[in-house]
Amino acid sequence: MPVITMPARKCGKSFSHAEHLEIGLLNALFDAGHPMSVSDLEMKLRCTRRDLFRAITAQYRLGNVRKGQPVELTNSGHIAVAAGRYAGAVAVAA
Repeated sequence: MPVITMPARKCGKSFSHAEHLEIGLLNALFDAGHPMSVSDLEMKLRCTRRDLFRAITAQYRLGNVRKGQPVELTNSGHIAVAAGRYAGAVAVAA
């Protein structure tokens, strides 16, 4: 029997591969609690370097990460991830 895979959905919205990677990038940096090298992020997220750099650039434009070596969350990025996790926990509890 074939296995049917569905894209992740949240409130009726489908996330693209790039969005999954950006979310994973922010979560990896938040969980680590310290700046991470590109190689470490590449291994943790299991993605190509090109896709990783696109995710880093997208989040840099939003002001969530600092580009360079190593990559790190900005203060606003840290607050955004914490707020998102808190909102998720409150929604589950309700």
